[in-house]
Amino acid sequence: MPERPIDLDLRKLRYFVAVAERRHFGRAAVALHVTQPALSRQVRQLEHELRVDLFTRSTREVTLTPAGEQFLRDAKALLAASEAAQERARRIGSGDNALIVGFMLGTDVGLALNAFSARFPRVSIELVRLRWWSQARALLEGSVDVGFVRPPLEADGVDLLPLYPEHIAAVLPVDHPRARDAKVALAALTGEPVLEYAEAAEAWSAVWNADPRPDGTRPGHGPAFHDMEELLGYVRGGRGIAFVPSSVAAAFPRSDIAYVPVADVPPGQVSLAWNAARPSHLVTNFVETLRAHGTR
Repeated sequence: MPERPIDLDLRKLRYFVAVAERRHFGRAAVALHVTQPALSRQVRQLEHELRVDLFTRSTREVTLTPAGEQFLRDAKALLAASEAAQERARRIGSGDNALIVGFMLGTDVGLALNAFSARFPRVSIELVRLRWWSQARALLEGSVDVGFVRPPLEADGVDLLPLYPEHIAAVLPVDHPRARDAKVALAALTGEPVLEYAEAAEAWSAVWNADPRPDGTRPGHGPAFHDMEELLGYVRGGRGIAFVPSSVAAAFPRSDIAYVPVADVPPGQVSLAWNAARPSHLVTNFVETLRAHGTR
């Protein structure tokens, strides 16, 4: 006789995903704003309910078991579906007069939102933060209607309107030999391990991490990071350098960090994206507004 399914607690799923993505209970606890013992108890309880070990724990690291690897994929899909269902319910409850706009850190959304609100003042706008690993999924699953994204997006069914280019800056410790340069060439950074955008698609990393280099060489790989706090911590600790859009660099000024424009890589691109298979009059009006008022 098959076992009776358990009722999964979405909070426990979020806790599990946070630990699984960071491979560290302490860093996950900080990101979730909970204590580490409370986080550990919740994950242990989830494992008990599932009757399976999701992590292999040691004094130095946390790794996923094969069951944990599979459960991570399923948990992320469940959380995304739950968030999308909630957003759709809110939209119906508000009379379908709300537009959910996704944005990536540093993208310039102010002028576009002001222009749209001037034309359609009765439409409410909700902003949702997008990550490099979820920008396409958020559009396809419907948790956002439109998104200010950084291509490439490895997804069919997403339409793009190019908006503006973004130059790329190298993130260096302030005592780095090139930290005071007005610009830096990639050749001057040869041998430096490059931090990786965690869970980024290969094509996305290739653009935003200049990998491979123009001469065909590949940089060494440093640790993977999920947010700017982790990135800055690794750079300060000498674990590697990183590359970020210039707008992101401007949002995180630090006395112990240098942001140096990279001279010999093409700029990245910010675009407006939407799900071509899920059109709505609000999305159409938003796209038309940006086209009418320019792309910046």
